[in-house]
Amino acid sequence: MKSLRHKNVFLGVIEMLALAWMCLTGSPGWAQTSDGGPALPADYSCMMCHRKGGDLWTEDIPVAEEKDLAGDIHWQKGLRCHDCHGGSPTLDEFKNHRDDPTFRSVSSREKIPGFCGHCHSRIEYMRRFAPSARTDQEAEYWTSGHGRKLKASAEGEHPEVDKGVATCVDCHNGHHGIMSVKDPSSSVYPSNVAQTCSRCHSDAKLMADRTYNGRPLEHNEYELWRKGVHGRAMIEKGDLSAPACNDCHGNHGAMPPGVDSVANACGTCHGKVAKLFAETRMRHKFEEEGLPGCATCHGNHETIRPGDQMLGMGTGSLCDRCNNAEHPQYGATVAGAEVARNMRTRLDLLKQEIEEAEFKVKEAERLGMEVRGPRFDLRQAFDSLTNARTLIHTFKPTPLDEALDEGLRVTSEVKNMAQAALREHTRRRVWLAASLVPILLVICLLLLYIRSLSAPSGEP
Repeated sequence: MKSLRHKNVFLGVIEMLALAWMCLTGSPGWAQTSDGGPALPADYSCMMCHRKGGDLWTEDIPVAEEKDLAGDIHWQKGLRCHDCHGGSPTLDEFKNHRDDPTFRSVSSREKIPGFCGHCHSRIEYMRRFAPSARTDQEAEYWTSGHGRKLKASAEGEHPEVDKGVATCVDCHNGHHGIMSVKDPSSSVYPSNVAQTCSRCHSDAKLMADRTYNGRPLEHNEYELWRKGVHGRAMIEKGDLSAPACNDCHGNHGAMPPGVDSVANACGTCHGKVAKLFAETRMRHKFEEEGLPGCATCHGNHETIRPGDQMLGMGTGSLCDRCNNAEHPQYGATVAGAEVARNMRTRLDLLKQEIEEAEFKVKEAERLGMEVRGPRFDLRQAFDSLTNARTLIHTFKPTPLDEALDEGLRVTSEVKNMAQAALREHTRRRVWLAASLVPILLVICLLLLYIRSLSAPSGEP
């Protein structure tokens, strides 16, 4: 019995040691990589040449090892070399790339979009990883400025592929380091998109002699965007909803918006303003004159923060650029200048009335009066001011006047209520003072009466 117990203890120790060994080395028959996924089998054909120190590796062969691929989204999803490059993954079935029709080469830049599109353009395949995955990226790319330039350079009697044109790998962290678009470290994460685009578009040498529609491409767009209201919102405030390059120009189908589509690009975010502008005669006039809609007044890359100083005919106003009587442009009239001047005057009037109403409300509140009602109503005046600023884009005085009149009506009512509260405070002070008179009189009489009383005589 004792020997049996010793035997069981011995077997238990053996099992524990075996379990510990399996935990340290992995399951039998499976190795593990540093990211916890299954490593490539020992007879994986690609590693014979592309692993540094592999049996057939030489200095002129590009290296692609597991540790370099661990952060790639494809690798994390379980895809391996042969899933993208084709060919046979095992040594037994391996063929020379030149003789293997299943091998997909990326020997030239113009082949990269099709290489990626082999999977990303097949909806049946992509559904394995994301049910609503897009599969039109490659088709969009060939319609973009990048795709058109690349295609044109690869065609003709003497093709010379333009190596400066961006392809998939230039934007998506290279060949084997492609990250998920949701990864904050990804080059196409919203806060990184502008910097990614600037790698090419801020390169003066690369942009030299490049044109679009006959106009030379600049190389200061990123610096301008950083100083604009959109760039500052993204960089300084961390607002990921602020537009970067791709929000206005597109992603895979990136192109500069045309003159007749700038307002639509801006309208993606500024929907109400875009709708108002689209219904005006000014939009068509802008298009006739070749002016880029919203960007004419607000700028394109360095979008300026809108302010009331932009309206009117004073120094620094934008209306003065075209409606100046001495130097009119694009058919602008003196009547237009007068309308702009009146709009600014009435806008300033509402702002002044709001300030006065707010001052009276604060004064009444400081004196302890109940002013929650007037303070709440004053918010309607602020709403009217905001609405009026939006209605400027109708280029019509009537809608603007209606919004301003509503705001002026509210401020008048609030000022009256605040003034009534101040009068009530004064009335209370007067009645308090009046009530103190008889009280003080009674106190004085009591004091006189007390003093008139004779002191009690002492004991004999």
